[in-house]
Amino acid sequence: MTQKSDELIQAQAELRDFERTVLALRWELENAHAESDARLQKSAVAAKAEAAQFESTIVALREELEETRAEHERAVQQAIAASHNEIQQLKAIIAALRDNLELARNDKENDIERAVNASKAEIAQLHGTICALREQIEALSAKT
Repeated sequence: MTQKSDELIQAQAELRDFERTVLALRWELENAHAESDARLQKSAVAAKAEAAQFESTIVALREELEETRAEHERAVQQAIAASHNEIQQLKAIIAALRDNLELARNDKENDIERAVNASKAEIAQLHGTICALREQIEALSAKT
């Protein structure tokens, strides 16, 4: 009996050791799960934060792109308006130059016409003088 009792005590002690080992292993496993869950949650939070940062970067870049497009469009519209104004000014200058050229042409034509008329008048006067001088010569020749 003593031997059986010793064996029983030893078996009970071994059983307690096994139970303690199981409890210790269970506790370690639960801690490992908790640590794993904590790391997983931490990773998820970090991933969400990174995704949020990417989203805000995307939004900022999209806004910058839209602003750049709008700025480009404004620059194009300003260039078109400036070109339109320059074209209008050049058209006005061309019209003024044409008018000045036409006036100058008319002045030249009038000057030429006056010169021709003056020449005709002078020629007519000279013809009259020639005729008068001829008549005087003829009158003098007839007296002599």
